[in-house]
Amino acid sequence: MRSKGAREHVAASTAPSVAGDVRLMGGIRQGDSGALEAFYDRHARRVFAVCVRMLRDPTEAEEVTQEVFWEVWRRSDRYEAARGAPLSYLLKLARSRALDHLRRDRRRADLKLRAALEPGSLLNNAAADPKAEGDAICAEQRRAIGLALGSLPAPQRRAVMLAFFDGLTHREIAAALDAPLGTIKTRIRRGLLRLRDCLLSEYEQEEIEP
Repeated sequence: MRSKGAREHVAASTAPSVAGDVRLMGGIRQGDSGALEAFYDRHARRVFAVCVRMLRDPTEAEEVTQEVFWEVWRRSDRYEAARGAPLSYLLKLARSRALDHLRRDRRRADLKLRAALEPGSLLNNAAADPKAEGDAICAEQRRAIGLALGSLPAPQRRAVMLAFFDGLTHREIAAALDAPLGTIKTRIRRGLLRLRDCLLSEYEQEEIEP
């Protein structure tokens, strides 16, 4: 049920107007929760429309809408009437918070992708079950790994495959290839870095292709 303060604000200014919004923002700055409720009733639909248009997800748009009005309440001193109407400020804030939400989602997706494409992780999964279709690694990932491995110089490729497909330690690989331990470690490290770059490059290329 709407509070008494909110009912009074709505009765005083039923139709949205710049002057009414300014009065409500003044009430919000003074800690009047009724003013916030009235301001929310006036403009929540517009804020939600902006958010859902940018985020394309009603649930996320609703979350961001709540965040926007919470920020209006918590940081009410940021609004300055001289810089524009309250609605313009509110919609600008909505776009900004929706963009922040998109950036966070993209960063999380990018981190998840990079972890999934980390050659050591992929190679360990492939070595553990090279025929798996739907568990740790799919056929397309195996194809990508095969192409990436083929692009490595032979010494790096042999060292990487002995480490991840045969499960040998660095010392065992050094003995098998009759090479210094430090050389083997360098080959594996450089091979993994090159694999990562190849796999990320292929993924990014697929992303931009229509």
